[in-house]
Amino acid sequence: MPSYLPLIAQWETYLAEGEAESLEHFALWILKNRQQSRQAGSALPDPDLQGYFDQNTAADGFGYLGSEAAYMIGRLYKFVRLYTKPVFQAAGLGSSDEFGILAHVDRCGECTKKSAIEDNLMDTTTGIDAIRRMIKKGLLEEKINEQDRRERLISITPAGKDALTKTYGGLASTQDVLADLGSEERQQLVDLLRTLDEFHSKMNGSGT
Repeated sequence: MPSYLPLIAQWETYLAEGEAESLEHFALWILKNRQQSRQAGSALPDPDLQGYFDQNTAADGFGYLGSEAAYMIGRLYKFVRLYTKPVFQAAGLGSSDEFGILAHVDRCGECTKKSAIEDNLMDTTTGIDAIRRMIKKGLLEEKINEQDRRERLISITPAGKDALTKTYGGLASTQDVLADLGSEERQQLVDLLRTLDEFHSKMNGSGT
């Protein structure tokens, strides 16, 4: 059973600072302090790398923040790949690209190869190769599009459904990449990432 003593201590500190006796304000105060605590230790663990970013900071500071954000997002993506690779392999999938295409086709029921590739932000050659591999493994099947006989439609097979079920089950037990973030922080992060995704999707003319 969790101890509420730390929360009570925070409440006492909150009141000592002259804040209003409001649970809503108290929750915001906790979140604000937690964010400030994280920001206070936000320097990169590698001093040389931190110095490199500092040295190349733009006059307005945004160049540095954008560069470090891209760096950290890139590293987080690599951690995701590391954690999920065994799950994909166990389900008979070669990569997250194959999983993305399979999930897209499952959601649509039936779609063109082009839409599955574009939805996953893949280049055409890589996407076609991934689809070809999954057709060969019996996870997807294709047929001529009667509305446009130049195209082929793809749909998921029972084996593909089984692979997806195994993948979703495996992903539920992998390392949580959001670590010890609280529910409010997780929601904030998702909201920010969604905003960025919508912006870049519009910039590149891709759907979601």
